[in-house]
This record gives sequence, C-alpha cells and structure tokens, in this order.
Amino acid sequence: MPVTDDMLKTPPAGDWLMARRTYQAWSHSPLTQITRDNAKELQLAWVWPMNEGQGNEPSPLVHNGVIYLASPSNIVQAINGKTG
Repeated sequence: MPVTDDMLKTPPAGDWLMARRTYQAWSHSPLTQITRDNAKELQLAWVWPMNEGQGNEPSPLVHNGVIYLASPSNIVQAINGKTG
C-alpha cells in the first residue's frame, strides 16, 4: 500500500513514516505493548551492521514492518523489522 497524505497526517500506530513521526514532530509512538513494568524484560532480537566512518546517524522510517535506512552514500536499505 502506498503512503498517502492522509497516512502522513495520521500515521498507523506501527508506522514511522517521516522524521519525528508526525507533521507536529511529536516523536511519540502510540504503541502500548512496552510499558514501564515490562521494559526490563526486553531482549536484543537482532543487529544490523552499519558502515564505519561514514557518519551513519540515520533517522529510520518504518512502513508495514519494513525499516528503511538511508546511508550517506545514497543507498537505502530495507530491513525486515522482525527478523533483520
């Protein structure tokens, strides 16, 4: 499903379609699965190596479970959010 203007105005709960998530730049996720009580139970599921020495500080975008990372060398990587 393509990203529409309505989706950008009110993004689905699990998506992060632009830097800071919304036009209001709230940087807040409405997801409630992780709480103060269960945060200590989180465990590393997977890692993704970044190229060294190239100033990697991407703002990841997420749509339909896919994480998109843009690199300084104009490469966009699409990563499965569940499995890496």
